[in-house]
Amino acid sequence: METAKEKELYSDKILDAYVALIQEKYPEIEIEDLMDEAGIENYSKTGDNAIGLSQAHLNRFHQRLCILTDNMEIAREAGRYAVKPQCLGWIRSLLLPFVRVRRACVMMGNYAGGLTPFSRYTTRYIGKNKIEIVVIPNEGTKEEPFQCEIRQGYFQGLADVFLHNDLTVHHPECMFKGGKVCRYELVWRDSVFPLLVVLSWLAGAAAIVISIALWITPFAVVPKSLWLMCPAFLFLGLGWAAQMVKSKALARSLRGIHNDREEILNQFGVNAENSKVIVEIGQVLGIEDPDACSFERAANIVGKNLRYDRVMIMIADDEKTSLSYRGGYGFTEIEKVHIANYSISLEGASEGVFYESFRYNKPMLVNDIAWLKRKYPQSRELTDRIKPRSFIISPIEVDGAPIGIMIAGNTVTLRKLDSNDIHLVMGVAQQISGVYRRQKCEKQQGEFKRQIVQLQKMEALGVLAGGIAHDFNNILSPILGYTDLCLSMCPEDEKMLKYLRRVKNASIRAQDLVAQILAFSRQGEKEYIRCHPGPIIKESLKLLRASVPKNIKIETFIRTDLAPVMADPTQIHQIVMNLCTNAHHAMMDNGGLLTVRLDEIQVQESPLEETRRILPGTYIHLQVLDTGHGMSRAVMDNIFEPYFTTKRKGRGTGMGLPIIKGIVARLKGYIFVDSTEGEGSCFDIYLPQAAENKFIR
Repeated sequence: METAKEKELYSDKILDAYVALIQEKYPEIEIEDLMDEAGIENYSKTGDNAIGLSQAHLNRFHQRLCILTDNMEIAREAGRYAVKPQCLGWIRSLLLPFVRVRRACVMMGNYAGGLTPFSRYTTRYIGKNKIEIVVIPNEGTKEEPFQCEIRQGYFQGLADVFLHNDLTVHHPECMFKGGKVCRYELVWRDSVFPLLVVLSWLAGAAAIVISIALWITPFAVVPKSLWLMCPAFLFLGLGWAAQMVKSKALARSLRGIHNDREEILNQFGVNAENSKVIVEIGQVLGIEDPDACSFERAANIVGKNLRYDRVMIMIADDEKTSLSYRGGYGFTEIEKVHIANYSISLEGASEGVFYESFRYNKPMLVNDIAWLKRKYPQSRELTDRIKPRSFIISPIEVDGAPIGIMIAGNTVTLRKLDSNDIHLVMGVAQQISGVYRRQKCEKQQGEFKRQIVQLQKMEALGVLAGGIAHDFNNILSPILGYTDLCLSMCPEDEKMLKYLRRVKNASIRAQDLVAQILAFSRQGEKEYIRCHPGPIIKESLKLLRASVPKNIKIETFIRTDLAPVMADPTQIHQIVMNLCTNAHHAMMDNGGLLTVRLDEIQVQESPLEETRRILPGTYIHLQVLDTGHGMSRAVMDNIFEPYFTTKRKGRGTGMGLPIIKGIVARLKGYIFVDSTEGEGSCFDIYLPQAAENKFIR
């Protein structure tokens, strides 16, 4: 399985720790089969430190072992077995606990470095009871992350041996996490255990020597029993003291393990409870109606279920220029009045803890309010409003971009918040963003369906209108032709000439109407010219005045010095006549005031209103305002539907406003309507100004 390109880099003794672990914990794994699958030959026959393994061998071995054991941390665990007698040797394993920690660290560094000559291991004493081991692979040698874990396991195995010294292992720099080298620091405390053990064994040896001497020497000044008892008691006492030192170290370790176990169990309980609450919050928020504001309800659910004194949700506007209050929990009505009008700027040189959390999309924990006010004076105002002892800020993000922040804190509860609270609030924020995303998608889906239905209706209507218009145009052609023949044959003084001219004018208007119907059905192309809407609107209103009752007053504010628009004059005329006729019908019974305005408006980057989103630019603004009976919301939602009308039979077809909307859309403009029942209606049309030398079809 080995290829010619696989360079031998490692001694096969690097596998000894793995084999010791497999034999003890995974006896069901056949080592020979594992070696064969990794392409390693004659492992069991090798007894020296000969270099025989390539990086590919080691990678395949480790990968296969991870699969067989389902343990991705097996490299670190195997490294700890390096201090076992099978790897380190029986004599060194027995002597290791009694040497100085510094010497043991050097020994282990030398052992690890001896497994490959293609990595440099340097050991340096950097302080009292502190040693540094640096590993630098040679150029051309590419290690894998699991090899760093093996080395950490080596040094952790030493910590297990020198338990009485409280040996700890740190890894401040790792080449697999952006560092240039792998750097390990081993720190320990002084212990009398090795000294006591050595003295104990020396006392035992002395007792043996003395007992032999007493049996050989026939006379002694001191009784034989006394000579023998002194070193024996010294041996026992020193041995007992050494065991006490080791037992205390073991007891400390067990207490630490017990405390860690209790903390982990408590954390499991807290995490389970928090997960349950987060799921419940998601379920409750999920049943909310998308049209019903979920932010206020979300804040109440979070505050009640997670037992925070105050919760506040702030959402950014569409342009991400400011954060505004959208929902809260735990505030009095007076406090809500102040907070509802508060906003956080996100523009320019904005600063503050709330701005920072939103802008950099990161959660923040504040337990020291005095520190916050000193470091972030810009956040003082909002902090003084919510008056927390401690609080957490978590961004609310949708599709990777923040849309707002959620602030959860305590004002009465003395408990300081910690990382668990951060994860909890972040989980809730994700639930809120998930529900928000789903509701937004459902709303968009409903809007898309409505638009599809509308397009289908308009398409069907266009096909019908186009067919009728073509047939009607065929009928008009002979009418105009025969009328022209009659006009050419009729003398100038004939009374019939006047009637024939009226027939021709009516036929021409009918042709214009056919052209509009064809344009509506997109079966005809209009040629747009630069035209000034002011004179056209004034001319249309003159024609309208003759049919308007006396109880309806018409006021006009028409500017004639405005820039032109690209349009068909007939279409401008049709827009004005349709809107004014509708207004006239709405005020026919009780009279009223019809106001027509034409002016210019400059739209900046921000929208005119929440519901009026149009592109920035300069527009010609036409407004038709009446004081009639107005419209309900249900009627307003359908006024642009073809054939929808509230007029009695014979007074309207329901095609006026749909045609107007189509005309405005083709002119790249916008149309908006506002109406209140019993007060009247207002139609606003925005048409873009024509650019210089512009001609479109």
